[in-house]
Amino acid sequence: MKEDKRRGTDRRHFLAGLGASLLPFPRRAWGKPAADQVRVGRGELEISALRFDCTPPTGVPSPTLGVNPVVRKIEGPMETRLLALRQGKLTLGWVNSDYNIWSEGRRHLARGLGIRQEQTITSATHNHSVVTLGGLRNNARGFGKLFFRNLREASRSLEAGFEPARLSWATAEESSITYNRKGVRPDGSTYFMREEDRVLLGDFEGANDPLVSMLRFDRPDGTPLAVMGHFTGHPVASYNLEEPVINPDFSGWAILDLLESFHPQRPVGFFLQGCAGDINVKGMFDGAERARATGRRLGDAFIRAASQARPNSRSALALAWGTAQVPYGPLPSPEELRQQRQELMDFQRRTEAGDPDTLRVLGYNFSATMKMKYRRNLARPLLRWTDWALEVHRNGTALPESLPVPLQAVALGDVAVVTIPCEAFSGIGKQIRRQSPFAMTIPAAYSNGYLGYIGTSRDVGDGEYMSAAYRYYLRPPFARPAGDAIATKAVKLLKTAKDAMG
Repeated sequence: MKEDKRRGTDRRHFLAGLGASLLPFPRRAWGKPAADQVRVGRGELEISALRFDCTPPTGVPSPTLGVNPVVRKIEGPMETRLLALRQGKLTLGWVNSDYNIWSEGRRHLARGLGIRQEQTITSATHNHSVVTLGGLRNNARGFGKLFFRNLREASRSLEAGFEPARLSWATAEESSITYNRKGVRPDGSTYFMREEDRVLLGDFEGANDPLVSMLRFDRPDGTPLAVMGHFTGHPVASYNLEEPVINPDFSGWAILDLLESFHPQRPVGFFLQGCAGDINVKGMFDGAERARATGRRLGDAFIRAASQARPNSRSALALAWGTAQVPYGPLPSPEELRQQRQELMDFQRRTEAGDPDTLRVLGYNFSATMKMKYRRNLARPLLRWTDWALEVHRNGTALPESLPVPLQAVALGDVAVVTIPCEAFSGIGKQIRRQSPFAMTIPAAYSNGYLGYIGTSRDVGDGEYMSAAYRYYLRPPFARPAGDAIATKAVKLLKTAKDAMG
């Protein structure tokens, strides 16, 4: 019981608002990987879609490490969206939210629709200007109880709302609002490129992922039922480290603009986040005005895509699921770990003394905008990981050889969606799209759970926050091929789903 309570507490830490929790090995969450499976629908495609408002009150917990991490201001609305797809005997349920309700969302969908959890998806936008999952579970200011009641009732209501639908799809590009945040110094070392670093290089973008993808579900008469927009980039423009806010950020504003373009119709709008582990929105921490302006640009791209959507050539529905194994590498030697521990202890002493020379430690770099306490709080988990690794060496503890990463491939005629339960780097999503047998493929990261940052084989051994985030998860570093194994498995599942549709 004590161990369970400790793990629950660890998961509530949302380090720097950048998605990293102190996670132990996910054995309990995932269990023994099952064999690949596939299900296929037959007949007419039907969908049911609805939404509910989930804008919280002020005073609820925020995912920051600031002095007083509670929401001070509401800057825009929050919505949670639900979708059910049915074709013959195959039914899929989908929840899309700004909140990280992965297990709760799947459980309510399964109960409400009377289906297996393998046939459910919960995807998060990865917006940082939100309420913590711990705040929802602990019913902060009465909001959590209301939220989960609405989620339960909405899940039950889906069954009564099915109607025939036709799917169309399109792509566009928006290259001006994001950048690749993995910087490389002249000496070859890597660093987390924050906004103050980016502007020193001009209007730097680097190898971002500009693709905009759109799925549109219409009634037979052409009126819209639901739209899904997909884009890749951390929604952190409105994120405030010390004065937390609730804000849809660019992802939410873009969907709201897209929905407004359908007036007077009001379809349900979903935002699917891409493989954004190394992709940031420009203007990190800039505030509400930047979030709204960036959302307007992405919204324009969504509107263009929706107006040019091409009809699906077939209405087949299939679901394939399986597990990728991402290999672990060795821990650093005890001597290296003791040296790292000394560096971390020295860093902690200097932050407590207010030393301004506290922007780097163990290859991690921190923003000059962060207060001393924030820097200290970001570095504390690194010390905990170092002590854990030393204990593993002392005890001769056998560690797992790989991290199991459960994946789904949802095939919808000409197009497909792959769900990925981690902060996958953009290179993983690009590999999936490039090798997919479908005309358009959407890699939807932050879906069905959170296994932290996972980079490609090229990122193995790099020391910046994203590539070396294993120190926040109590697990070894990855070994090659690292996250490329996710792409390989995803493509296999996509081919399985396509073959099953015939």
